[in-house]
Amino acid sequence: MSFYRTTAKSGATATSNSLNGVIAGKTISDSESTASIEWNDGEESWEAEFALQFYQPEIVYDYWDAKRGGREGATQFDLYHIFAILDHGSMSDNSRRRAKKLVYKIQWVGYDEKDHSWEPAAKIAGLVPKMKEEYDEVHGLLTLRDSTT
Repeated sequence: MSFYRTTAKSGATATSNSLNGVIAGKTISDSESTASIEWNDGEESWEAEFALQFYQPEIVYDYWDAKRGGREGATQFDLYHIFAILDHGSMSDNSRRRAKKLVYKIQWVGYDEKDHSWEPAAKIAGLVPKMKEEYDEVHGLLTLRDSTT
């Protein structure tokens, strides 16, 4: 799998087929982190955590697992970004008898699938509407969408 990156020397876009497995550094803004990556060709580049997790998730997970307090302790983020919608299901709505609400199993940026959470459809529609729409289309949920969000 290829990873597109911006080379540090020229600023041009290059394609790399492999990392050497090292995150050389991190920058953390208010709600996102970026990693300095060492590539097998000797180049370094800054990559968004989301993109790196998509292509080389084990590097992201290993990096955060080695940090005291993991990703949450190191970043002190109070805002999380959705990486992927893994599954869907229904949950009882306590406000109405026998009503079921559509919920989605969410994987978060910087976290392994084991750290997923179940979130209501309305929340997901507000955070990542395009991702939800694509997921719903693939899984035949478009007809359910209007009655469950």
